[in-house]
Amino acid sequence: MKEYSVISLGEALVDFVPVDGTLPGRFNALPGGAPTNVACGLGRLGLSVALIARVGSDPLGRCLLQTLEQYAVDDAYVQIDPQRFTTVTIVMPKSEDMLRYAIYRSGSADGALSFQEIPAELFSHARVLHYGSLCMASESSRQTTLLAIQAAKDHGMMTSVDVNLRPNSWKSGAQMAQEARHLVELSDIVKLTLDEARLLALDMTALTKAGKIVIVTDGANGASIHADGVSVSRPAMDVDVLDVTGGGDAFMSAFLYYYTTHCGAMPLRELLGEALSFCVASSSVAIQRYGGISSLPTLEEIHELEAKNTQ
Repeated sequence: MKEYSVISLGEALVDFVPVDGTLPGRFNALPGGAPTNVACGLGRLGLSVALIARVGSDPLGRCLLQTLEQYAVDDAYVQIDPQRFTTVTIVMPKSEDMLRYAIYRSGSADGALSFQEIPAELFSHARVLHYGSLCMASESSRQTTLLAIQAAKDHGMMTSVDVNLRPNSWKSGAQMAQEARHLVELSDIVKLTLDEARLLALDMTALTKAGKIVIVTDGANGASIHADGVSVSRPAMDVDVLDVTGGGDAFMSAFLYYYTTHCGAMPLRELLGEALSFCVASSSVAIQRYGGISSLPTLEEIHELEAKNTQ
């Protein structure tokens, strides 16, 4: 079995994005889903990465598999469901982040992700298991996620969560917050926006004292990382913003790349500071381009923007 730096687990879907930013209107169909975006970002950066997801045996599912191949993501663990359709999302124009996506997930393949179809030995061949909070919104994918996290911990893997709060996908806001907090408790690396941290009423000091690395992004106000008594922050870069869709996932993939390739090579404060600068540059490249996956940067593009920003 191959060795992976990161295994990403969760939704693989197709985003329908209004071409002119209005509804009704014409749409572009773009492959996406936060864990899929992060996997593609890692593959684009040259890291060995696999995706655990479930798609329908339909044209959208095949589109997603082709995209994974294009971005050097191992799709051997993507489950093909012959009875359910691939999840789709309508990106709502001019909406705040948490309400920006109308996700049509009920009865779809994504929500039926099966732990039994994941090879048990996979968890002994990777360093980090990454996932998002949306997978907790349906019972099958919730159980699969929790079992995968336990298997990862049993095999000494680090666990990483990107908290993406999408109220439209949950029965209630209380349930969404409860499940998100549960994933935060289980994870070694926690990434979320400042708004999400406030909504979940998280105690950053308590999280870092529990040994977690906590990453907080705040859009145009920059980002910060907190771990083991160390806190570092970086302002946002001054760039021409075209589309923020891929910014958060470009940031997350950049952090997982930098951390897995540099951990142990430098003191913690230096590591977190360099990682954060790298993440901000990655996100800044992405938001100057259109789309989620299509906007993900290469290693050379990130380093080029970093160098330009320090001149």
